[in-house]
Amino acid sequence: MSEPRTQRNTMNPSRVFRIAALTIATAVPLHAMATGKDVFRNGESIFGQPAAAGATSSLVVDVATTKHVTVPYGETVTFQAPNGKQFAWTFNGLDRKAVPVAKIAPADFPATQGQVYVQQNPLTRN
Repeated sequence: MSEPRTQRNTMNPSRVFRIAALTIATAVPLHAMATGKDVFRNGESIFGQPAAAGATSSLVVDVATTKHVTVPYGETVTFQAPNGKQFAWTFNGLDRKAVPVAKIAPADFPATQGQVYVQQNPLTRN
């Protein structure tokens, strides 16, 4: 009579690799959120992107006199400071979001407390 087989408690190497990959794939976005980075997993800003050179801006905002503004999703807005500096931003990240101007402004742009409220993306309406 032969002895009964005992089951070994070993993991398949491919299963270990899959578990490690899943752990890393989950941890990276969580780390970005925990560090306060406002970016998607691909590194793009959740607020949109700097406007392309030569992009037409439908709205010019003077940050010295405007504390908040509402813009349609996908809109390009130019922000102007009293010292003459300006930058343009296209709001095509997340919709229905309040975007602090200070988070999207270039480093040399004067500090501002303004907010931009981005309306809902028309493609995601129910």
